[in-house]
Formats: sequence, C-alpha cells, structure tokens
Amino acid sequence: MKVAAVTNEVAPLTSPGSLKRIFEIAVEAGITTFEARTVEGKRFPLLTGAAWETLKQASRTYGITYSAASPGLFIGAGIDSDLIDLHANQLWSMSLDLAEKLETDTVITFAPLRSVAGTENEFERVAMLLGKVADSASQRGFQVQLENLPGTWADTSDSCLALLEAVGRSNFGYVWDTGNLYEAEGVTFEAGFEKLKPYIRNVHLKDGRLIDGKMVWEHYGTGVTNLKGQIEALKAFGYEGTLALEAARIPHQEEDFETSLAYLKTIL
Repeated sequence: MKVAAVTNEVAPLTSPGSLKRIFEIAVEAGITTFEARTVEGKRFPLLTGAAWETLKQASRTYGITYSAASPGLFIGAGIDSDLIDLHANQLWSMSLDLAEKLETDTVITFAPLRSVAGTENEFERVAMLLGKVADSASQRGFQVQLENLPGTWADTSDSCLALLEAVGRSNFGYVWDTGNLYEAEGVTFEAGFEKLKPYIRNVHLKDGRLIDGKMVWEHYGTGVTNLKGQIEALKAFGYEGTLALEAARIPHQEEDFETSLAYLKTIL
C-alpha cells in the first residue's frame, strides 16, 4: 500500500504561494504521492494561475506524482439542480484536461444529493448520470472512482454498492472512505467492507466519533472508527493501492498531519 497526502490536508495553509510549503512538509515526511483536491482555498480544477503552475511543476520540483484528482463533482447538487449539466460537461471536461496534464489517469466523483421528497426514477437517473461520466472518461483512458459522502446517493455501504452495480463500467471503481461511512451509518467498517471490497481502488483514511449526532474528526487511533482494523482488513484482502491521509481536524491544526502519520506508520 502506498501512503498519499492530499493537497488541503497536510497543513492549514490557504494563502497564495502556500502550496510549496505543503509539498515540502510531505516530502520531508517521506511522502511524494498526492491527491489533487483543494489548493490554496480553491477546488481543483478552478485554481489560480500561480497555484496551477506549482501543482503542475511539482513532479519536477519535488518529485511528486498524483494518484488522483478530485474536482468535487456534483457536491451539494441534487439531480434536478441547474449545476448537474454544468458539472457533467464543462467541469468534468476541464477536470480531465488538467488531470491529463498532471499525468494521472484517475479522477474522483461524488453522487448527487438525495432529494428530501424523492423524485420519480431518481436512483436510475443518478446511475445514468454517473454512467455517462464514466463513459466520457473511458474514451480518454481515465479511471473514475466514486467517493461516498453523507447525504448523497452514495452515503452508506449499501447505497454505494447499489450504484456501483447499477453503473457497471469496468473503469468505475470506489474510494473507500470509512470516516464518511461511519458518519452516515454510525457503525464500524466490517460489514460494509465485505460488500464493497471488490470495487475498492482507493482509500481515504479518517478517524473520529459522533458526538451529539455530529462527526468530530480526531487524530488517527484516538477515534472509534477502528483504523487499525481497517488496515488489517486491507492487508488480508491484498489491497495494494493508495492510502490517502485525511488527517485534518476541525479546526485544522499544524500537528494533525504529523501526529496521524506517526500512528499510521505503527500499524502498516
């Protein structure tokens, strides 16, 4: 398994030019693989010119490679939102263009929000939308990974499995984010892992606990999501992909990355 950093999870730095320091911190910790996500306060691919140039040149400047790019596709939008077509077309096309320049063949998507009342054939429309996204990516040689997020059509283990099966494309895999699953389900990972493990192509690591119905993120090993058990399950399964460190608490503190990485090294 390869440990990766995320552009907005290493340090609480969002000012112009701060991406360079983020790369330096990760490289000093021995990590040269990154997921491109939020950079200096702006979500990929809608970055400032200077931030984009730093991101693009990082392979030469710092020896960085990119495991995936995450443009936040469909976050906060229901299937009937005006944003859906814009995300599925313009934002997705731009994301693939810039991911290609970063020399990564993997782009992450989310599912649209569930409507409160539920519209006719909503699940089928969501599956069709994600299938369209996967097909357009496939034509350009990209893999697509579905990330689970509370409140969306990919919130629980069962809903993720249903979408993965309904989309049914060979280039459509899954980002196993057990922190987000715990937030949605309130249970640890074991049952969901057995259902989803054939689809897992990427892993996002978080730890924390629900307090008064709200997820509170904590340093690795101090929460209740059973991070150690997750690593043991992945090892037993033979997973050889990326482990992306989502170590930032709220508020994000300087020591979050170093503290959680130190714990992760003890269980790998």
